Amino acid sequence: MPRSDWNLVSNSRFNFPENTIESIKIGNLILQLDKLITLQQRKLEQLKQLKKAMLQQLFVNKNNKQPNLRFKNFNGDWEERKLSDIANYRNGKAHEQYIDMNGIYTVVNSKFISTNGKVKKFSNEPIELLKKGEIAFVLSDVPNGKALAKAYLIDSDNKYSLNQRIAGISPSSDINSYFLYVLMNRNRYFLKFDDGVGQTNLSKKDIEEFKENYPLFDEQQKIANLFSQIQTLISLQQNKHTQLIALKKYLLQKLFIS
Repeated sequence: MPRSDWNLVSNSRFNFPENTIESIKIGNLILQLDKLITLQQRKLEQLKQLKKAMLQQLFVNKNNKQPNLRFKNFNGDWEERKLSDIANYRNGKAHEQYIDMNGIYTVVNSKFISTNGKVKKFSNEPIELLKKGEIAFVLSDVPNGKALAKAYLIDSDNKYSLNQRIAGISPSSDINSYFLYVLMNRNRYFLKFDDGVGQTNLSKKDIEEFKENYPLFDEQQKIANLFSQIQTLISLQQNKHTQLIALKKYLLQKLFIS
């Protein structure tokens, strides 16, 4: 493990305010920021744990036909269905030669999906346009990668273009898009194809054979709305946490002498 050389550290020179009160005020400000950052991190983790718990309680496992927790007035059994029966599948196409940072179409590739849309490439060519409500799904990744089977729900018509090694999943009219997105995203069924040794490449058959239990549309919509609200809260807390860290960094640069 790396260790500091105490003789070197003890001989380092630092600048301190002549006025002790100024040192105290700066220290208290940074301390308050650290407390706020810790509080936001705790809230963020609690929301993530809530989402995880809801996934376990509101969805049906393989051995049951009804979830542990249910909205009022819903009581029928869920029906097991293959993805090929409730959605259409299509493959993306290569965009490499059409990449243009001034392009008007966002290229949906694995980096875009794995960063939840933060890392972007663009194209002026509408190679394989996606529609609102479609699910973009990562088919390929390195061993133990974090992008495999990650899903992204398309929020606008004709804004995104589907890249190669990404599947486009179009749910049928009796399937709520957000419900299916939550169900498919990093689902264990898909992750089992990763042997931890070689590159994983999910095939069309692998995707279409995906079996899960589904309630009627109205119950899907209730569940989808709840998860959408939880995800909005998570995103807000994440943004607050990021802003506080950026503020602390800014103040450390401005309140201390470099």
